[in-house]
Amino acid sequence: MFDRFFQKDSAVYRLSLCVGVGLGTLLGLSPHSFLSAGIVSAAACLFLFLSLDKTSPLKAALWLLALSQVLNYTTFLWIPGAVSRIAGVGPSVSIAFFLIYGIVSHLKFVPFYFVFRAAKIRSASDPKLLLLFPAAGTLADLVTYQIFPLYWGNLLSGSIVLEQSASLIGVYGLSFLCLFVASVSTIFLLNFKKRDSREFKFSVSGWILVFFVYGFGLYRIGYGFRPANMENTKKLSVIVVQPDTSPGTKELQADETFLSNTMSKVLSLSLRGALSSEESPALVVIPESSIPFHGTLDSEENRRERIYSPTMEGIILYLSRKTGADVLFNELNMDGGKMRNQISLFRHAYGNFERYDKRRLLAFGEYLPFESVFPFLRSVFKETSRYVPGETPKLLVGSKLIGDNRERTVPTGTENGFSEPYSLRSGFFSPKSVSEKIQKLEYSYSILPLLCYEAMFPELVLDYFRSDSKPEILINLTNDSWFDSELEAHQHSGTVRLRAIETGLPLIRSTVSGITEVWDQRGIPIVSPIGFHETGIRAFTIDLDVPQNTVYSRAGNKPIWIFCVFVLSISFWNGLRNGKGS
Repeated sequence: MFDRFFQKDSAVYRLSLCVGVGLGTLLGLSPHSFLSAGIVSAAACLFLFLSLDKTSPLKAALWLLALSQVLNYTTFLWIPGAVSRIAGVGPSVSIAFFLIYGIVSHLKFVPFYFVFRAAKIRSASDPKLLLLFPAAGTLADLVTYQIFPLYWGNLLSGSIVLEQSASLIGVYGLSFLCLFVASVSTIFLLNFKKRDSREFKFSVSGWILVFFVYGFGLYRIGYGFRPANMENTKKLSVIVVQPDTSPGTKELQADETFLSNTMSKVLSLSLRGALSSEESPALVVIPESSIPFHGTLDSEENRRERIYSPTMEGIILYLSRKTGADVLFNELNMDGGKMRNQISLFRHAYGNFERYDKRRLLAFGEYLPFESVFPFLRSVFKETSRYVPGETPKLLVGSKLIGDNRERTVPTGTENGFSEPYSLRSGFFSPKSVSEKIQKLEYSYSILPLLCYEAMFPELVLDYFRSDSKPEILINLTNDSWFDSELEAHQHSGTVRLRAIETGLPLIRSTVSGITEVWDQRGIPIVSPIGFHETGIRAFTIDLDVPQNTVYSRAGNKPIWIFCVFVLSISFWNGLRNGKGS
């Protein structure tokens, strides 16, 4: 196909294919979401691998290195600026990090290529491509470490219908599907004029399978989520705010004006949304780092380290009292000398906090890899935090009360004394208050919390489905203001959306600066998004009851693992037999 214009082993031909992979990836991901671009990216990768089949392994590895850098510069050009802002480093360090990132995070091309090469496929018309190429690429996605994960399955974002199969096979299964469609398309086009050939018939069979997958997607979108009993469906009324405040750099930590303005804006938006909404809210969602640097855990350790903020605690308690709702927010707390980045839920009915510790930390942003070996790194990455990861998944359980529990009275001067939250505590913690609220309890709901880019890793979500307690809604609190890139915000959001389809649960993505979005169990938007660097509020109601857990949430990645290993094992076994026979 491409080799009609250039010699198959020429540098121009291979470089053109590298650019094809990069541009196809860029245009296949959100916000562009062109399905054809994602397929072209996978096809370009296939032709690149075929062009390297007779080169030495070392030379092939160098071309894979070139591919990783081309992909970096076409799709992830926002990374150097993000590193500079997150870690507090200069341009030279951020660019060096960018180059290293391209090698480490796109390392999956190495096992992908060499497993494919071992299959000894020499032609793009070989029917064995239909399974071997997707199996090798999917296995590489499964085994390779990635900083910001990019799976081949993410390139199907242009088709919400095909994405529905993630409820069966997850994003890794979508990787197989994407590479399978690229293989089918390639064989189909190359043999279109030879319709009686074996190769063309195989490609037609492949298209039939793709159409079956498409039919499943149409069915799931149209009929897959109809509650059996509409009258008993849990309807959760939610308020989400996007304050679009500045990133909390260390130089702003002692700036009382910055903190005061930030807290005031968050409180004002939350109250405005809750008190003006048609439905009485059961949950108010505040994004990550809306109130930076501080926490609400009043302990001697947190007071000594100046982490505990009575004003922050007062704002959360006051907001819950005025709205009659639970409040979900992000905070920092010290525990046993270890700093934790947390998602916390203040439960209005019980007057207490539940906290989840972030389990997957961002390297060079929330912790410094190899710091114990190379202590000088701390002087280079000045903004890098010292967080410690959480160890176990934890659901946060909230409650919805019957009726409208909002207080619409004008606040008094006493109520505004947030720096002394003791009077607000007594209103929640008294046995009489708790007893009265429990009597009004309509239902409880369970939140699967995901902090920042944790939502990009399906394995972290699957952990919650291995216990008896099952989540009813996914909520991702994140802060993309550090990146200051609309492209990054869209790419991050598009990747996260698949978690809703995989689990069959609605998903709220709440961000400081955009893009804030809400999806139902099919990954379809419920409300219009709040755009990049916009200040906004969204009030909406989500149906929590779903028919059952998805196949993927029950089976996880084991089926796709087994299938890919089986396909490759059969191929290598046949190769060994043919080698002995000759």
